[in-house]
Amino acid sequence: MPFINRLLHWARTSPERAAVVVGDRELTYGELAARASRSELPAGGMIAMQFEDPVDFAVAFTAVVGQGRCAAVLDPVWPAAQLAEVLEGLGPDAVLAGELCPEASRPSQLADPPPDARFYCGFTSGTSGMPKGFVRTVGSWSRSLERSVDWFGVTPGLRVFAPGPLAASLSLYALAECLYAGATFYAPAPEAVAGRAAFLEILRSGHIEHLVGVPSALRLALERAETALPHLRTVVSGGSRLSAAEAGMVLRAAPAARVFEYYGASELSIVTVRRVDGSAGSDVGHPFAGVQIRVHADGRTAGPGEEGTIHVRTDTAIEGYLLGDDGRSFQRHGDWVTVQDTGWIDDDDALHLTGRHGDMVVVAGTNVYPSEVEAVLAGAGYPASVVVGIPDPRRGATLAAVIETPPGTDLDVPRLRSFLKKQLPPPKVPRRMYRTVRLPLTPAGKPDRAALEAMVRTGGEVHELPAR
Repeated sequence: MPFINRLLHWARTSPERAAVVVGDRELTYGELAARASRSELPAGGMIAMQFEDPVDFAVAFTAVVGQGRCAAVLDPVWPAAQLAEVLEGLGPDAVLAGELCPEASRPSQLADPPPDARFYCGFTSGTSGMPKGFVRTVGSWSRSLERSVDWFGVTPGLRVFAPGPLAASLSLYALAECLYAGATFYAPAPEAVAGRAAFLEILRSGHIEHLVGVPSALRLALERAETALPHLRTVVSGGSRLSAAEAGMVLRAAPAARVFEYYGASELSIVTVRRVDGSAGSDVGHPFAGVQIRVHADGRTAGPGEEGTIHVRTDTAIEGYLLGDDGRSFQRHGDWVTVQDTGWIDDDDALHLTGRHGDMVVVAGTNVYPSEVEAVLAGAGYPASVVVGIPDPRRGATLAAVIETPPGTDLDVPRLRSFLKKQLPPPKVPRRMYRTVRLPLTPAGKPDRAALEAMVRTGGEVHELPAR
């Protein structure tokens, strides 16, 4: 793992410092190093692991990679059929599920594997429903960690909270930053993964100084904060764009904090980053340290303001996929890589993101990226909205917008439809609109588009709004 040697340094110099805190349980750096070195692992180069408990996860992950293996991190909430399909396709040498390994008679010597060694296989959604299994080398995360802990100010003893599950690469990377820098990582107990009250209690009782999550997780953690959180000094958002309303909520809850959002992907690591200060802005920031960006349009490098496919030159990208590669996502072109997202670069070299490839919907021959429609809905005062495509035999797909509104909240449908028609061309205006009390989320805390599509088709847990 790219932080094993650093973890061992903290275990020697600050053995009593807390490494991981979950509720009233605390795992110190000394205990983490000792337990990982005493874990007797099964034979094989790739060990799949599936743990709900963050403390057990930290021990198992440190043991697997510190002993020179590759950890394939499985999601505990996968249905049995999906888990079986992933395991059959991936073919790991062994599976650790829920129970830690027995104690070895002789401790193993933990160490960082070589830079080109595979240490981590994570999963991201696939176009066919099968998760795509990407693989990371030690060097790719080592270089990223060196830069991000400095950029975001992760320091020894810092109290860090990541509300998302550790099966999600964003939360796992936050744990890695902590162990690399000697900080303390706070995680929710498994039963509190989606609990607003539990998240806010961790922020307050843990005197959290650094908060990391996708926008929906930040909203869950902060939307009930009636008074400011004085200890919170840095908030980092990733995974999707913060809406203006969400950014305002974060700044109200943490008025003294530096707020950052970054654009990236599981396959690329951090690509761009920007400081959020409450002012309006449509860009996703400037290139992160060690990253170069260019936009391709019609087989050539696009000029400023010209939209095309985003390509990145970075030394922090994945090696490739081990499972589920559909050939339409991550691609290499010499020194440059792309995940097929689209955008443009302005005269100030800031990147503007216009769409993410996997979400594109074709409506009557027009490519529509839900993110641009969702941005307009957020501008109308509905930041918790998701746009999905519903099959339509005549148009190819029909856009449906699902808007989260608390019970008893009025929604002026004619005004909203008028606003959308003024802001968007006709193919991008949702023809069907729904309201729901709470948007379904994936285990990673992002809107669950597949679940929403099913809800719209069946009418479950959504209420269709009048067409006029």
